[in-house]
Amino acid sequence: MQQTQEEPLHWDNHRTKLNLTFIFALVVAVIGIMGQYPLFVIGIGVAIYSWLTNPKQYLIYRDSLVIVYGRPRIKSYPFQDMAHLELLTLPIGDRLRVRMVNGSRIMLMTQDSDTFRAKLDEALEAFHGGQSGSDYGQNGNSADSRQDSPMVIEGEVLSDVPVDSEIIEPEIVEPEITEETPPDNRMGDSSTENDDVPY
Repeated sequence: MQQTQEEPLHWDNHRTKLNLTFIFALVVAVIGIMGQYPLFVIGIGVAIYSWLTNPKQYLIYRDSLVIVYGRPRIKSYPFQDMAHLELLTLPIGDRLRVRMVNGSRIMLMTQDSDTFRAKLDEALEAFHGGQSGSDYGQNGNSADSRQDSPMVIEGEVLSDVPVDSEIIEPEIVEPEITEETPPDNRMGDSSTENDDVPY
Protein backbone atom coordinates (compact mmCIF):
# COMPACT_ATOMS: atom_id res chain seq x y z
CA MET A 1 0.00 0.00 0.00
CA GLN A 2 1.10 3.55 -0.63
CA GLN A 3 0.01 4.69 2.80
CA THR A 4 2.76 2.75 4.58
CA GLN A 5 5.47 4.81 2.83
CA GLU A 6 4.19 8.25 3.83
CA GLU A 7 3.38 9.77 7.17
CA PRO A 8 -0.32 10.19 8.00
CA LEU A 9 -1.71 13.72 8.24
CA HIS A 10 -3.48 12.90 11.50
CA TRP A 11 -4.24 9.82 13.58
CA ASP A 12 -6.25 8.92 16.62
CA ASN A 13 -6.81 5.79 18.69
CA HIS A 14 -10.04 3.96 19.28
CA ARG A 15 -11.98 5.26 22.27
CA THR A 16 -11.74 2.07 24.34
CA LYS A 17 -8.38 0.38 24.65
CA LEU A 18 -9.67 -2.89 26.13
CA ASN A 19 -11.49 -5.28 23.83
CA LEU A 20 -13.79 -6.91 26.38
CA THR A 21 -15.36 -9.28 23.85
CA PHE A 22 -11.91 -10.63 22.95
CA ILE A 23 -10.99 -11.14 26.61
CA PHE A 24 -14.31 -12.85 27.41
CA ALA A 25 -13.94 -15.14 24.38
CA LEU A 26 -10.44 -16.18 25.52
CA VAL A 27 -11.82 -17.00 28.99
CA VAL A 28 -14.49 -19.19 27.37
CA ALA A 29 -11.78 -20.89 25.27
CA VAL A 30 -9.69 -21.64 28.40
CA ILE A 31 -12.77 -23.15 30.07
CA GLY A 32 -13.27 -25.24 26.95
CA ILE A 33 -9.74 -26.65 27.19
CA MET A 34 -10.67 -28.14 30.57
CA GLY A 35 -12.97 -30.69 29.01
CA GLN A 36 -15.75 -28.96 27.06
CA TYR A 37 -14.36 -28.79 23.53
CA PRO A 38 -17.37 -27.06 21.90
CA LEU A 39 -16.77 -24.11 24.24
CA PHE A 40 -13.13 -24.02 23.14
CA VAL A 41 -14.13 -23.84 19.46
CA ILE A 42 -16.77 -21.18 20.11
CA GLY A 43 -14.40 -19.14 22.28
CA ILE A 44 -11.58 -19.20 19.71
CA GLY A 45 -14.00 -18.34 16.88
CA VAL A 46 -15.44 -15.33 18.72
CA ALA A 47 -11.95 -14.19 19.76
CA ILE A 48 -10.68 -14.26 16.16
CA TYR A 49 -13.78 -12.43 14.89
CA SER A 50 -13.49 -9.77 17.60
CA TRP A 51 -9.76 -9.31 16.96
CA LEU A 52 -10.31 -8.76 13.23
CA THR A 53 -13.37 -6.47 13.45
CA ASN A 54 -12.66 -4.08 16.37
CA PRO A 55 -10.63 -1.04 15.27
CA LYS A 56 -7.50 -0.02 17.13
CA GLN A 57 -6.39 3.14 15.31
CA TYR A 58 -7.63 5.60 12.66
CA LEU A 59 -5.17 7.20 10.21
CA ILE A 60 -5.89 10.08 7.81
CA TYR A 61 -3.74 10.19 4.68
CA ARG A 62 -3.95 12.70 1.83
CA ASP A 63 -6.14 10.38 -0.30
CA SER A 64 -7.73 7.87 2.09
CA LEU A 65 -8.85 6.97 5.58
CA VAL A 66 -7.12 3.88 6.99
CA ILE A 67 -8.54 1.87 9.89
CA VAL A 68 -6.13 -0.46 11.68
CA TYR A 69 -7.83 -3.51 13.16
CA GLY A 70 -6.14 -6.42 14.89
CA ARG A 71 -3.05 -7.54 12.96
CA PRO A 72 -2.85 -8.31 10.10
CA ARG A 73 -6.11 -6.58 9.08
CA ILE A 74 -5.79 -2.99 7.83
CA LYS A 75 -8.62 -1.48 5.76
CA SER A 76 -8.25 1.56 3.51
CA TYR A 77 -11.20 3.74 2.42
CA PRO A 78 -10.35 6.03 -0.56
CA PHE A 79 -11.69 9.59 -0.40
CA GLN A 80 -13.41 9.30 -3.80
CA ASP A 81 -15.72 6.66 -2.26
CA MET A 82 -16.83 8.96 0.59
CA ALA A 83 -20.04 11.01 0.30
CA HIS A 84 -20.10 13.08 3.51
CA LEU A 85 -19.33 13.16 7.23
CA GLU A 86 -21.71 13.35 10.17
CA LEU A 87 -20.98 13.94 13.84
CA LEU A 88 -23.50 12.05 15.99
CA THR A 89 -23.95 13.27 19.56
CA LEU A 90 -25.23 10.33 21.59
CA PRO A 91 -25.63 9.82 25.35
CA ILE A 92 -22.80 7.28 25.23
CA GLY A 93 -20.47 9.78 23.52
CA ASP A 94 -19.84 11.45 20.17
CA ARG A 95 -19.33 9.28 17.13
CA LEU A 96 -18.24 10.20 13.65
CA ARG A 97 -20.17 8.54 10.84
CA VAL A 98 -18.81 8.44 7.30
CA ARG A 99 -21.38 7.87 4.57
CA MET A 100 -19.98 6.19 1.48
CA VAL A 101 -21.10 6.82 -2.11
CA ASN A 102 -22.57 3.31 -2.34
CA GLY A 103 -24.81 4.00 0.71
CA SER A 104 -22.86 2.08 3.35
CA ARG A 105 -21.83 3.75 6.61
CA ILE A 106 -18.70 3.55 8.77
CA MET A 107 -18.84 4.44 12.47
CA LEU A 108 -15.65 5.88 13.96
CA MET A 109 -15.22 6.02 17.74
CA THR A 110 -12.15 8.18 18.11
CA GLN A 111 -10.91 9.61 21.39
CA ASP A 112 -11.22 13.22 20.14
CA SER A 113 -14.14 13.22 17.69
CA ASP A 114 -14.20 17.00 17.04
CA THR A 115 -10.50 17.27 16.12
CA PHE A 116 -10.59 14.10 14.05
CA ARG A 117 -13.63 15.33 12.13
CA ALA A 118 -11.97 18.71 11.43
CA LYS A 119 -8.78 17.02 10.18
CA LEU A 120 -10.69 14.51 8.06
CA ASP A 121 -12.85 17.29 6.60
CA GLU A 122 -9.73 19.31 5.73
CA ALA A 123 -8.15 16.29 4.02
CA LEU A 124 -11.36 15.62 2.07
CA GLU A 125 -11.61 19.26 0.95
CA ALA A 126 -7.96 19.26 -0.15
CA PHE A 127 -8.50 15.99 -2.05
CA HIS A 128 -11.66 17.24 -3.77
CA GLY A 129 -10.14 20.59 -4.71
CA GLY A 130 -11.23 22.84 -1.85
CA GLN A 131 -14.99 22.37 -2.08
CA SER A 132 -16.95 23.99 0.69
CA GLY A 133 -19.16 21.92 2.94
CA SER A 134 -18.88 18.26 3.72
CA ASP A 135 -20.88 16.72 0.85
CA TYR A 136 -18.80 15.01 -1.79
CA GLY A 137 -20.10 13.25 -4.86
CA GLN A 138 -18.59 10.40 -6.75
CA ASN A 139 -15.26 11.06 -8.51
CA GLY A 140 -14.76 14.29 -6.63
CA ASN A 141 -17.90 16.03 -7.90
CA SER A 142 -19.97 18.03 -5.51
CA ALA A 143 -23.58 17.09 -4.95
CA ASP A 144 -24.57 20.61 -6.09
CA SER A 145 -22.90 20.25 -9.48
CA ARG A 146 -25.87 18.34 -10.86
CA GLN A 147 -27.68 21.66 -11.45
CA ASP A 148 -25.51 22.35 -14.50
CA SER A 149 -26.03 18.92 -16.04
CA PRO A 150 -28.81 18.31 -18.58
CA MET A 151 -32.14 17.08 -17.27
CA VAL A 152 -33.02 13.45 -18.02
CA ILE A 153 -36.69 12.45 -18.11
CA GLU A 154 -37.59 8.85 -18.98
CA GLY A 155 -34.42 8.28 -20.98
CA GLU A 156 -34.58 11.55 -22.94
CA VAL A 157 -31.98 14.25 -22.45
CA LEU A 158 -33.42 17.75 -22.41
CA SER A 159 -30.32 19.81 -23.03
CA ASP A 160 -32.29 22.73 -24.51
CA VAL A 161 -33.84 23.66 -21.16
CA PRO A 162 -31.93 26.59 -19.64
CA VAL A 163 -31.09 26.27 -15.95
CA ASP A 164 -32.52 29.66 -14.90
CA SER A 165 -35.72 29.48 -17.00
CA GLU A 166 -39.09 29.83 -15.34
CA ILE A 167 -40.81 26.53 -14.70
CA ILE A 168 -44.48 26.49 -15.64
CA GLU A 169 -46.53 24.11 -13.60
CA PRO A 170 -49.36 22.28 -15.38
CA GLU A 171 -52.90 23.25 -14.48
CA ILE A 172 -54.64 20.63 -12.41
CA VAL A 173 -58.15 19.85 -13.63
CA GLU A 174 -60.43 18.41 -10.99
CA PRO A 175 -62.99 15.86 -12.19
CA GLU A 176 -66.66 16.77 -11.88
CA ILE A 177 -68.50 14.93 -9.16
CA THR A 178 -72.15 14.20 -9.84
CA GLU A 179 -74.42 13.07 -7.07
CA GLU A 180 -76.77 10.22 -7.74
CA THR A 181 -79.93 10.26 -5.69
CA PRO A 182 -81.01 6.80 -4.64
CA PRO A 183 -84.65 5.86 -4.97
CA ASP A 184 -86.66 6.23 -1.79
CA ASN A 185 -87.94 2.69 -1.54
CA ARG A 186 -85.35 0.34 -2.92
CA MET A 187 -86.42 -3.27 -2.45
CA GLY A 188 -84.59 -6.27 -3.67
CA ASP A 189 -86.22 -8.51 -6.24
CA SER A 190 -85.44 -11.69 -4.34
CA SER A 191 -87.04 -10.56 -1.07
CA THR A 192 -90.71 -11.42 -0.51
CA GLU A 193 -90.77 -10.34 3.13
CA ASN A 194 -91.57 -6.90 4.50
CA ASP A 195 -88.33 -4.86 4.47
CA ASP A 196 -89.70 -2.20 6.79
CA VAL A 197 -89.17 -4.40 9.89
CA PRO A 198 -86.67 -2.78 12.29
CA TYR A 199 -83.76 -4.95 13.38
